[in-house]
Amino acid sequence: MAAAIVFEGVRLAFGREPIYERLDFSVGRGEFVCLLGPSGCGKSTALRLIGDLIEPDGGAVRVGGRAPRDAWGEVAFVFQSPRLASWRNALDNVLLGAQLRFGAAEARRREPRARELLALVGLTEAASKYPSMLSGGERQRVAIARALVVEPSIVLMDEPFSALDPNTRRRLRAEIERIWQRTGRTVLFVTHDIDEALTLADRIVLLSNKPTRVLEIVSVGTPRPRRPAEEPRLTALRERLHALFRSIESSSEIPSQEAEP
Repeated sequence: MAAAIVFEGVRLAFGREPIYERLDFSVGRGEFVCLLGPSGCGKSTALRLIGDLIEPDGGAVRVGGRAPRDAWGEVAFVFQSPRLASWRNALDNVLLGAQLRFGAAEARRREPRARELLALVGLTEAASKYPSMLSGGERQRVAIARALVVEPSIVLMDEPFSALDPNTRRRLRAEIERIWQRTGRTVLFVTHDIDEALTLADRIVLLSNKPTRVLEIVSVGTPRPRRPAEEPRLTALRERLHALFRSIESSSEIPSQEAEP
């Protein structure tokens, strides 16, 4: 599988605080990979490096074989907060992504595609509604459609469901899995929720506390849809990941490895 994203020996510090010691992982084209780790370990920072919002102090980040500054057009973000414009309806918020990237004329040409994407996320009837008329889950669906309207090959998702209630979060996990299967996009999904990672990921990249490194890369390999609390293989992996998290919290040293459970 060709690599869509590569981190090779990446080092980074903010002032005197080291963020990454030596970060190495890759994401294959069309793959769904979750970055899993404790709060503050630099998961979101990895997305900022991919999007050319910051540069590493050492090592290399490659996006489609190129430097991030040359590949930004391949990438779109979905953030923790939907960040919708309150004065624009759902359709116009979807088109805002295209307008900012390509200009107003191109955004108008993409209106049929924007409507298709609203249908894809189950919001056909909500195109004319403003953000104040939408639920939290619906607003996040609009944000997902906005990311897809620019036709990225890579979608970076930064804990997009963390602010939602558990039931809405479960529904949107199933939604994003369906969208990923239909569109074939590469997805790098940041989370600190083990069940979320087990539900969604082809592979899970488990990160340490700072200075951050990869502790383990886990291939999930279980057919979808998944129920981590009910399937024995996933339950065992879930318990193992919880044990690793406890070790991280107690600052225990765990040797780096790649696992195929």
